[in-house]
Amino acid sequence: MTSTVERPPLTRPKPAGPTTPVLVPGLIAALWALGAGLVALAVPVLLAWVSDARSGAGAAEATRTAGQLWLLAHRASLELPGGSLGLTPLGLMAVPLALLHRAGRHGARTANPNGTRQAANLILATAFPYAVGAGFLSALVGTSGVRPDPVTSLLGAFVVGLVGVGSGVAREARLSVLLRSLPARTRRIAVGAAGGVGALLAAGALVAFGSLVAHLGRVGSLAGASAPGWVGGVTLLLLCLLLLPNAAVWGAAFALGPGFAVGVGTSVGPLGVTLGPVPALPLLAALPGGDVPTWVLVSALLLPLAAGSAVGLLLARRSVGTAGSAAVEAAAAGASAGVVMALLAWLSGGPLGGGRLVDVGPSPWQIGLAAGLELAVPAAGVAALAVRRKRRSLG
Repeated sequence: MTSTVERPPLTRPKPAGPTTPVLVPGLIAALWALGAGLVALAVPVLLAWVSDARSGAGAAEATRTAGQLWLLAHRASLELPGGSLGLTPLGLMAVPLALLHRAGRHGARTANPNGTRQAANLILATAFPYAVGAGFLSALVGTSGVRPDPVTSLLGAFVVGLVGVGSGVAREARLSVLLRSLPARTRRIAVGAAGGVGALLAAGALVAFGSLVAHLGRVGSLAGASAPGWVGGVTLLLLCLLLLPNAAVWGAAFALGPGFAVGVGTSVGPLGVTLGPVPALPLLAALPGGDVPTWVLVSALLLPLAAGSAVGLLLARRSVGTAGSAAVEAAAAGASAGVVMALLAWLSGGPLGGGRLVDVGPSPWQIGLAAGLELAVPAAGVAALAVRRKRRSLG
């Protein structure tokens, strides 16, 4: 009697690559994000143009203005007759970032990238045509009075595209699980750095809000000084809202010590204020008019120290090593946060025309150095003490 051994049915392995080439979904995602961003900015601009009877501009000029704002949202430089405009409201930059994030998620669902290499190819396949579109747009929306710089338009759109699309692809493809493969120390440092940056921005927002409340009367006077009408008033309010993230970064720069400039030869910091004529923007009414009171100085300078202490406690809770290793991790987290704050300081500033206003915002290297030191030193000390205390209580 013979017996046979049944074999399981043969199954073909699933292909390792994406189900769709990345070039097609990348191009579609780039075109969608570019078009949606232009529409999102063109609608309010055209509504303001239609509603403002005093405007002598035509529809074509209003449309070009929307394109120029889109480029400015990507930190492109706009060349003006008397200088250049390169200060980007960070709230405005959030518009293309959000749209690119959504485009990246849709592209990842379509292409189904398998691994980090294919995901990176999809990100590049989206960011590159997005930047090329920005370059073409810079040539189309230029006028005799406003000329977008093609180089900064290309580079700015490419970097914003990388960040926005990358976040969307990472979320949709669930690449965050790869973070678990990183060394535990690297993950702890990253968490501490994120906490330090968040704490500094919260402190900066608190400083900016407190100064606005203290100078509320001046804010109202500046808002009504130009008699903007309801269309101009809404536009002015929207501009101030879009600049609030910049104000938070500048408030953090004030608390860290170096402060920021509102023109060449000016300085706004806890150790002194030197100002000249400033633009009549209601948000700038929060600038101190003279020496900062002592209690404000002390409170502002204590905020970064408190943030550094919070980073130290956070790292101590996650630490599994000695007090020395916890201190090293906390110091590395503080230094990493300093690098991020330097980048944010660079993004939040820029020229605001010609003459004195070519220097507006905080100094990136000064803010990065100050943030790194003021976070790393207290974080390292607090982390070491907390770990020692924890080990004593357990021992």
